[in-house]
Amino acid sequence: MRVYNVLHRKKEEFVPQEKNKVKMYVCGMTVNGEPHLGHARQVITFDMIAQYLRFKGYDVIYASNYTDIDDRIINQAKELNITPIELADKRIAIIEDVWNKISVSQPNYKPRVTKFIPQIIDFVSDLIAKGYAYSTDNGDVYFSVKKYHGYGSLSNRKIDELKNSVRIESADNKQDALDFALWKAVDANEFGFMSPWGKGRPGWHIECSTMIKSILGNTIDIHGGGKDLIFPHHENELAQSTCENNAPLAKYWIHNGLITVDGQKMSKSFKNFVLVKDVLVKYDPEVLRYAVLVNHYTSTLDMGDNSFKQAEKNLYYFYNVIKNIELARKDTNDDYDESVLNLFTECMDDDFNSAKFIAELFSMFSKLGKYDNYKQLNSIMYAIDKVKNILGIFRYDADEFIYKIKQKYLKELNVNEEYIDSKINQRLMAKQEKNYVLADEIRNELLSLGIMLKDSKDKTTWDINQLY
Repeated sequence: MRVYNVLHRKKEEFVPQEKNKVKMYVCGMTVNGEPHLGHARQVITFDMIAQYLRFKGYDVIYASNYTDIDDRIINQAKELNITPIELADKRIAIIEDVWNKISVSQPNYKPRVTKFIPQIIDFVSDLIAKGYAYSTDNGDVYFSVKKYHGYGSLSNRKIDELKNSVRIESADNKQDALDFALWKAVDANEFGFMSPWGKGRPGWHIECSTMIKSILGNTIDIHGGGKDLIFPHHENELAQSTCENNAPLAKYWIHNGLITVDGQKMSKSFKNFVLVKDVLVKYDPEVLRYAVLVNHYTSTLDMGDNSFKQAEKNLYYFYNVIKNIELARKDTNDDYDESVLNLFTECMDDDFNSAKFIAELFSMFSKLGKYDNYKQLNSIMYAIDKVKNILGIFRYDADEFIYKIKQKYLKELNVNEEYIDSKINQRLMAKQEKNYVLADEIRNELLSLGIMLKDSKDKTTWDINQLY
């Protein structure tokens, strides 16, 4: 099994520190808003990775945090006349409800920053004692970037180039513009926590380093997140944790690609910021998961409405084939092999390539022909049963999913089944009377409404034209 390690910029054999045990930490949400598509891609990606590692026989200890305090949360809480903790509680409940809707399994640990303040203070104090950090007269504490000679290794940047290539805010009380905050002082009347340096709040980067150390130990197997976290967040985590623990923070650094919407970077300023809840109004949760996993997790992923429509169309196709497979193999023996399942593991062992497996399955389905190779059909269904909980797709009964999508489109087309059935019966009578002109007119009338007819030897059925 090989994974792409961002730290070394290449695929590497996956060998965890402890046999059959994987410690994985993924940077979670700051709860200053509701989950958007970028958040969804990340949680679906790492849910898939965790589930696959468990499928491979690893005991996966998976932690993903909530940043439940920052300036935005505090300001929003003031506007609502509630405490920041109360607001964070409400937001986390909303977020977890969304993740449940898209079938994301729960991490083993979901730490919140405000529950780890004593550990954060201890971590910062240690860095000061070791000479890697310093406090200022006003109660801020900064990490001294130039004291750590490996800085820039994760993002492949050199310290001398950072000042020119990266916009870094400078402050009068910093010793160097590159230094980043471990602890930020606050006024006496602001929300904060008491520390040896006065009242304040932790810097963003120190939070995850502390929670990783407290929950999983000095060095973990996988540290994950979106590519936008590589610099500065993960670079800073790596630096401060290495200095504190005298050990690597993570053996493998895995980052999912970013999101565009209809080819444009997703941003509030572009007014194309898409919340997950709004996607779920229009599309089934499996459509969202399929839209994510049909692309390799490292790629830039366009998730505009057209991509969801295509994902829905493809899933509809898959479920129709699955339905035909189930009908064809009814009352057959259980003769099967693991060839399809082996194809899945071959794809996933190559850096969790769900996209390749879905493409291979699509190709396989297109070549099934008359559905008379029962061993092949059984092998496909055996594999689907094994992979459905890893990918979070193909979990519906085929008839249920097909019916659900049809009803959605009938509502959009403003057509009801009774009307379609009546037209099919009129057409059948016209054909029996050899009035083929009328029969064609009825077919064309339904087609103009978005309904296509399918004639077989025994009967005529209907379907949604847009889905083909």
